[in-house]
Amino acid sequence: MKKTDKWFAAFYSPILLIFGSFCIYLIIWFLAAIGTPVCQCWPLKIWATLLGVAGYYLFAFSLLLSTRWKILENWFGGLDQIYHLHRKLGTWGFCLILLHPWIEALKWLPNRLDKFIFFILPIHGRLSVNLGSYAFWLMLLILGVTFLKLLPYDKWKILHKFMSLVFLLASLHIILSDKRVGSEFAQSLLYIPMGVGFLAIFYKQIYTPFLAKHASFAVTDAKYINDNIVEVILSPKEAFSNFIPGQYGFFTFYGPSLTTESHPFTIIQSVEGASISLLIKARGDYSINLYHHIKKGVSGIFEGPYGRLDYTQADTSQIWIAGGIGVVPFLAWIRALKKTLPQGMKIDFYYCIHRKADAVFFQEFAELSKTYPDFRVFLCCSEDGSRLDIHKIIESSDNISSKQVFMCGPLKLTSYFKKQFQALGISKDNIFMEDFEFF
Repeated sequence: MKKTDKWFAAFYSPILLIFGSFCIYLIIWFLAAIGTPVCQCWPLKIWATLLGVAGYYLFAFSLLLSTRWKILENWFGGLDQIYHLHRKLGTWGFCLILLHPWIEALKWLPNRLDKFIFFILPIHGRLSVNLGSYAFWLMLLILGVTFLKLLPYDKWKILHKFMSLVFLLASLHIILSDKRVGSEFAQSLLYIPMGVGFLAIFYKQIYTPFLAKHASFAVTDAKYINDNIVEVILSPKEAFSNFIPGQYGFFTFYGPSLTTESHPFTIIQSVEGASISLLIKARGDYSINLYHHIKKGVSGIFEGPYGRLDYTQADTSQIWIAGGIGVVPFLAWIRALKKTLPQGMKIDFYYCIHRKADAVFFQEFAELSKTYPDFRVFLCCSEDGSRLDIHKIIESSDNISSKQVFMCGPLKLTSYFKKQFQALGISKDNIFMEDFEFF
């Protein structure tokens, strides 16, 4: 890529645009508010309000990034990247909002320490201030439970939906607050993040569950591969949106003893090719329950597809690394490869497992390797003492620095190899992976 191309790519990157617009927005708001009488006689007021405005802005865009809106995925280059930024914006926004009432309460020091301490409680004579306090404490509760991981995932998802209520309370706090702080123009600027936040709430809480069309399916078979992996065969009642092998979607199953939360699974063609197959590993509360209770006849809905892990968009010399159930995207790829084998493509595939019993699809990869010699398979089993490390890859794969790398598996594994490959001269732009642990 030319330097000018890299400059334009950086300039138009969504992260830069979000933070650039954030800084510009705050500067304009500050300049519009700085000359008002209240701010001139009480300088701390504008700084307290500025912190609240900044936190509210980040909060609104954090809500937008949580919608799973496909347009955003195209822009950011992956839903996992969006969720990472969503969490960062939410955390930074909360920190700014956390400071907002305490800076405001400094007006009571040093004479009224009691007023300073109780300022953040909803015991004020003005409704607008109490609404802000309710929003503050509800957000503190939700994020406290989130960071401390006090609830199971399905219960946490229900609690997290109340972030929409937090935003509503914060918006009413702004609308009803004292208009003397800031000019009318400064006040009108607050309707920008307010509109973004309510658009996000409408899309996620109303449009997606009640108005959007979801593909439905029925489970036609559940094949238990080993003691913790089941292959679920689905027959779509309506055609799924066109998906690229290796992409994933959010599936909701309806049946006895099954929870109705949506969960991401990679979409693969079944061996027969006429239906859709999911591989589910029993590792968390949800997947363990699904492993034990999924059966023929269960129905469900599908949202997607998502994902930007696509080996066909890379060069012909590649390294693939799969860890455990992270083999699923690669399984989807080789089932597509059996139909069309690209000329000149050389792939070294490293399949990492803990136990021999986990190498449930190794034979499919081995068979492809027999008919396609440039597709080489290396089985690395910790139980046998053949754990994969960077030295084994250097020994087996020639000219490492010229290759492009695709990885899927536990974050500990992918993070380790990402650092090792970068140390060997592989650019981060040539290392591709998706963080499924984040969902």
